[in-house]
Amino acid sequence: MAGNGGIIGPVNTISTGKNTITSKTSTGTLTTQPGTRLVQTLVVGGGGGGGKGSPAYGKAGGGGGGGYRCISCILVGGNTPYTMTVGGAGAGGSSGGPGATAKGASGGASVAAFPSNPITSNGGGGGAGLAGNPAGEGGSGGGGAVGTAGGSAGPADACGKAGNSPPYSPPQGNSGGDGAAATAGAGGGGGAGGCGADGPDGSGGAGTANTISGGCVTYSAGGAGNTPATGPDNSGKGGGGGDGANGANGGSGIVVVKELNKASGVWSMNTVYDQRSNDEWSW
Repeated sequence: MAGNGGIIGPVNTISTGKNTITSKTSTGTLTTQPGTRLVQTLVVGGGGGGGKGSPAYGKAGGGGGGGYRCISCILVGGNTPYTMTVGGAGAGGSSGGPGATAKGASGGASVAAFPSNPITSNGGGGGAGLAGNPAGEGGSGGGGAVGTAGGSAGPADACGKAGNSPPYSPPQGNSGGDGAAATAGAGGGGGAGGCGADGPDGSGGAGTANTISGGCVTYSAGGAGNTPATGPDNSGKGGGGGDGANGANGGSGIVVVKELNKASGVWSMNTVYDQRSNDEWSW
């Protein structure tokens, strides 16, 4: 068509978001740049807390990593406010007396509330204390304590577990490992990049690396069973399970939004000319 510089095809709107990156580490509003039309978004739920172990009854499971989702080319409006919800960290199990056990708390869900494509990443499941307080399901499942199964992260995943009920679709992570028999050791929490290991190994599932924020950061790793190491803030890592001690807290979640400076597919040549003349957009 002559009015489109001789190019035939759908006319796409250029996004001039200047590749602006905003990291939300607490719940609040994000307002886009005036020329933004497309964004890429990373949404990570809060990590689950590790379970509390008991010297008499064994070691506790690690917390599951927060759900992990990264979506490209989300349509948005320019100079428009959007609500970003950041999931809190799950607390490590700590209730009861010195010989008691307790399940870790699940992390909170993170949500990027874009009307064209709302994105939710659920919190990681809490690590198990004992059979009476089993591992939690979640974005990634918590690890099982001695003699108990790990939590799932559905639908059915690489760990061969049935998954959450109802399932999270699409999947956001992996299941936690099962605890070993007797006092041999607990399972690790699942991570976005892999399942938690069964006891006695109990290592947490691998996280997933992402460069959306400018550096290479690993998100949503599972917490180790038997080792109450704290998950770092704002990476969605699961907390470690206690060995006769309280479980560690998980890491809180994060939402990262990159306002894209791009045009994909076929676009209007008049639009390109106007944009280069008026906004001095660098190609």
